[in-house]
Amino acid sequence: MKKLILIAGLLFGLNATAQQFDLVQINADWNAKNDINFTEVDGIPVKYARLEDQPPHFAATIKSVPTLILYVDGRLTYSWQAGIDLKCPATRENVAAIIKKFKK
Repeated sequence: MKKLILIAGLLFGLNATAQQFDLVQINADWNAKNDINFTEVDGIPVKYARLEDQPPHFAATIKSVPTLILYVDGRLTYSWQAGIDLKCPATRENVAAIIKKFKK
């Protein structure tokens, strides 16, 4: 019985410290030619959201497209936003470096 409790506690402890990473690209239909050109970073898929499909209060917070947002455990942790050229400066390498900083 003690072994069962120890194993259950160990498994629960591993799950409790695991982090959830999400990458979301937000872009507008008119700027589709400037989509981010990678679909995953370190095994984390890049999800796509259209600016036009977002609720007004969220869409108002996006100042330029495309924007790549990193969520860690459901919290916005880092973002990359396009400049005047309407291209997002995020590369697979610099996104991976930021993710590495947040991994425990």
